[in-house]
This record gives sequence, structure tokens and C-alpha cells, in this order.
Amino acid sequence: MTTTSTDIYQQLSDPFPVEMERSVNKSGRALTYLPIAEVINKMNKVIGVGNWSSEVIDVRRDAIDSDWVIAHVRVTVTLHNSHINERISATYDGVGGQQIKRKKTGDIVDLGDEFKGAVSDALKKALQQIGLGLYLARTEDAMYADEAYEQPVVQEKQPAKTGGVTPALWETFSGHLSKMDKGEKDALSEWWGMTYPGEKKPTQSSATDAQVENCIAECVRIQLNGEYVNK
Repeated sequence: MTTTSTDIYQQLSDPFPVEMERSVNKSGRALTYLPIAEVINKMNKVIGVGNWSSEVIDVRRDAIDSDWVIAHVRVTVTLHNSHINERISATYDGVGGQQIKRKKTGDIVDLGDEFKGAVSDALKKALQQIGLGLYLARTEDAMYADEAYEQPVVQEKQPAKTGGVTPALWETFSGHLSKMDKGEKDALSEWWGMTYPGEKKPTQSSATDAQVENCIAECVRIQLNGEYVNK
């Protein structure tokens, strides 16, 4: 069975089981986070061992506030686009930090742990760009899809429309759009005009499943800053 970019995104963005999540109190607030081992395990299962890697570009104590360790991590992912039967390679970056913990005497508890924590945070921030663990960081407003690509939604069940897009597929497409900035959306619009010249932007009632699947694949390529490469 062929795995599409839609399948991959769905698997990455699905919430983790609650028993895998952890909580920590910061400034009086209970924050939920994911252990780095669970994040790496999910990437290995979904993307596949050997199809992704991470590189520590920089990790150091902050020049302004030396009580913080700052890390810059770059992740490389290779995806297979089933629509064009080619592989897409992409890199994307994440920056994270960890505050240094000290004993009552002022001595640092374990600087190595703080460096590892900063790198783990940066890795997770990078992977949020393709949906992994993003549900823990998104605001309620960010859950809504981009209105420029979607007709107003009537909050009641409607009869199925012949030729319309499968609701679950449209929801996945809408999820991609909600994470794209203006430049990325402009790139998607340009691609749509070249791929489907003369056709209006896709809506759930006017587009086909095949068109929306192609849109999702292009969203992934744009979000990962990927390029088409020959096999």
C-alpha cells in the first residue's frame, strides 16, 4: 500500500497518547510536553530510520543571559511524492533553549543536562513545522483554516455532494493552510494557477479529491522548503 504525504502528515500531527505526555510547572502554569525519546520514536516509525536526520548547528550559553543554553538544530527529511513518483528532500530548522539549574550554593547542577535539554527543545521545535507535537503549541485561534481557501461553514450536517471533496481530506488540507504564512500561501496560489490554469481556488464543494491531494503534497513541499529531485 502506498503511503501518501497526507497519510504521513496525519500520522505526525495526531496527538500522542496521554500516557506519553509529561507535565511541568513554569511560572505557576502547568505545561504539557513530550519526552524527546517519544518524539524520535515517532519519527522513526512514520518517516522511517534513514529517511530523516538531525544536525546540531550550534549550542552554547547565551551571550546576553549566561543562565540560558541556546541550541540551533537542523533536520533533514526525505519524503516520497506518490503523485509524481519522485522523492522530495527538505531541511528545516528549530531553535530552543534550556535554563541552567543551580544549587543553593550557586553552583551549576549539571551543565551537560542543560545542553542536552536545549538541543532536545530545538529538535522538537523544528519538527513542529511538519506537525509533530504541534497540537501542544497551537492557540485556539490557530486551529481554524484559512478563509481565503474555504467557504463559510454551516454548523449543521449537509447532504453529501457529488464531486465534492471528502470531509476528512479537506480537513487535512485546511490544517496545512492554517500553518502557512502569506509567502507560503502565495507560492501555493502560484502553483495552483500553473497546475490548474483558469480554475478558481479550490473549495470543498468545487474541487476533487485528486486536486486536494495534490494541494496537500504541494503544501508539504512548500512548508518543508523542498525541491523536486530525480530518483
